[in-house]
Amino acid sequence: MATNFIKFPFFEATNVIMAGVDIPPALRGTVTGTVFCTTTLPITNHRFRKSMNLEITAGNLYQAYLPTVLRDILFGVVRNKVMAFMIGLKPEKANTNMGRFVNMFTTVIFVCVLSAPGNELRGYCLQPPNRALPFGEFFKPDKFVRSTSVGALIMVVSLGVGTLATPQVLKLWVFLGEYCFFC
Repeated sequence: MATNFIKFPFFEATNVIMAGVDIPPALRGTVTGTVFCTTTLPITNHRFRKSMNLEITAGNLYQAYLPTVLRDILFGVVRNKVMAFMIGLKPEKANTNMGRFVNMFTTVIFVCVLSAPGNELRGYCLQPPNRALPFGEFFKPDKFVRSTSVGALIMVVSLGVGTLATPQVLKLWVFLGEYCFFC
C-alpha cells in the first residue's frame, strides 16, 4: 500500500505537469509513461524482490524495464485519450463531482483492462531463472482476470476518491493561504 501512495500521486502529478506541455497527446502520454516507469520501477522491483525473498541489487532494480515501460506508455497515452473522450461526451458534467468521478472511473477501468497484458508480461520477465515457467504454464486466465479486476478496483477507488477530494483540498488550501496571508 505504501508503494501505491507514492506511485499513484506521482503518476497524477506527472500527468498534470505534462498536460501543460504543448505537444501532441500521444507524445504527452509517452513521456508521462516513460518518466513514471523510469522513476518508480526501482521502488516496485524492490518491493517485489523483497516479497519474494530474492536478492536485491542495483542491477535488478530495473529488471523487466522494457515490458514495464511499454505498459506504462500505453497506460499514459490511452488514459489521456479516454479522459478527453469522456470529457467531450458531456463537457458540462466534467466540472461536477459526479462527472469527475464517472470520467475517472470509466477511464481508469478501461485503461487498467487494456494495459493488463503488460502486467502479465512483466511478471513473466521477473521470474527467477532457476524457477522460470514457460509462458503457457505461467499464464493462467483465471489468475489474470482476478489480478486485473482487483488491481483495477484498487486504482479506480483511490483515483475516484482523489478526484472527489481534490477540489475540497484546493478550497481548503486557498482558504488557509488567504488566512495565513493576513496573519
